[in-house]
Amino acid sequence: MLKEQPLVTDVIGDKTTKTDVRVEFFGATDELSAFIMNLTHHIEDVKLQMELKKIVNLLSVMMAEVAGGFGHIGQKHLDELLELVEKYEKIAGPFKGFVVPGTTLMGSRVHIVRTVTRRAELAYARVYEKYGGSGYIFEYLNKMSTLFYAIARIYDEK
Repeated sequence: MLKEQPLVTDVIGDKTTKTDVRVEFFGATDELSAFIMNLTHHIEDVKLQMELKKIVNLLSVMMAEVAGGFGHIGQKHLDELLELVEKYEKIAGPFKGFVVPGTTLMGSRVHIVRTVTRRAELAYARVYEKYGGSGYIFEYLNKMSTLFYAIARIYDEK
């Protein structure tokens, strides 16, 4: 017979319930990291692969910051991301109107990452609302979805 287990988990220096909004954020961000890493295996551009892997590393820093551990997302990280957004929006060209998500296989893969990014952003909004936190994390996640939208347009609007 299974012994009833408490629905708690560890965060740095404390315990919390499995339904805590921070745990939801960790799950959404972990899922996002996995989807981004999966995407890197389908991208031929080595520079883009490396840029995405750096983002995955920063997602780990983000989770550590939310958990109360070491690491901090700051202006430098946001500025680097904004440079990437500008770079890929320039490559995608002028916005021509609504894009059907995933008219190509690669576009579809990138749009999936974009939508998972939005879920992680929403999960962080809940953390921020309940516990406070970093505006940099929120802005970083918001601009990540903009980055993935630009990258998806590159594939879908060829």
